[in-house]
Amino acid sequence: MKKTIITVIIFTMIMASSAFAADIIGRHDLSNDRGIVRVRSVEGSKMALDVIYAPRNGTVVVLTGIFADYNPQTQKAVYSEDRFCPDALKLTFQSNGNVVLHQAACAAF
Repeated sequence: MKKTIITVIIFTMIMASSAFAADIIGRHDLSNDRGIVRVRSVEGSKMALDVIYAPRNGTVVVLTGIFADYNPQTQKAVYSEDRFCPDALKLTFQSNGNVVLHQAACAAF
């Protein structure tokens, strides 16, 4: 009986934390038709995603299997390459399904 109650409580907490992430998981278009973002999962404040986009310099950037810090209240995610470029990509998820992406000058993709 005790194990069943604990299991129900844990299951409820997991479902409540992922309820807000359900509208983020999936495929999103970048603004100005410059690429796509595919969100694989959101667990707590960690987001697993793939990004394919074309920066203004004309190259194509493909990032697969990356993780970003995600804030569900602001619907913003930040991907960091290393400690020298802490905010390589900033992603803002909009209610219309688009994503606004800002690439830091230090990003070496």
